[in-house]
Amino acid sequence: MEQEFKAVVVDAGNTRIKVGLFQNHDLQEVRRFSNDELDKLKSYLIKYKNWPGIISSVRSDKNTKWIKGLLPNAMLFSHELPVPLTNHYESPKTLGIDRLANAIAAANISEKNALIIDVGTCIKYDFVRYPQIYEGGSISPGMELRYRAMHDFTGKLPLVEDHLQGPFIGKNTLEAMRSGVMNGMHLEMVGFIEEYRRLYPELTIFLTGGDSQYFELGNKYGIFADENLTLKGLLIALLHAQTTFSSGI
Repeated sequence: MEQEFKAVVVDAGNTRIKVGLFQNHDLQEVRRFSNDELDKLKSYLIKYKNWPGIISSVRSDKNTKWIKGLLPNAMLFSHELPVPLTNHYESPKTLGIDRLANAIAAANISEKNALIIDVGTCIKYDFVRYPQIYEGGSISPGMELRYRAMHDFTGKLPLVEDHLQGPFIGKNTLEAMRSGVMNGMHLEMVGFIEEYRRLYPELTIFLTGGDSQYFELGNKYGIFADENLTLKGLLIALLHAQTTFSSGI
């Protein structure tokens, strides 16, 4: 009988930490923790301290080390780990590891070229050319950054902290700001999709990220919406690294 496989996967982003529990390669549970819930995160992770795992973190070295201390059997996902992907990025060490994890997942799922749109603190567009060749992409400000920039760099615009859509033509300042941010992000994503589809007609599109839920891109693009794409990419990276190290490659 095949031995049961379990793993804990941690995606530590700038504003939230997501933890996924995998059993026999299937995602069984996902928990999210804000920056104010680190005590809850500690209590949760301590239950899985003996599990194999992988940690992706864009946080400070101090915070990353703290998370690693809670999971001594987990490896850190970094550019030094072998990955099942050819990386054509000109500065691979500066490539965000969350972008790399998304690319790994998309390359594993798609049987043609893939575009990943990750909507979070920033909007990240990443292109994987079939088969399993990461080419690069684009980065633009996400929702919170756009609202905060308008507030911080003007004298009178308020800080908007909601996710309301608002009308297309704003009739007051708040509506105008919501229209600019929400419709601007939507039209930006549609523009990227249409240009990628023009360049690469055979294209699978993935939508992920914590703020992707606020945007409806419709069915016309055949989009795979998966808020846990990063976690799945990290699991694939973990399995590939374990296989590589055990074979002595």
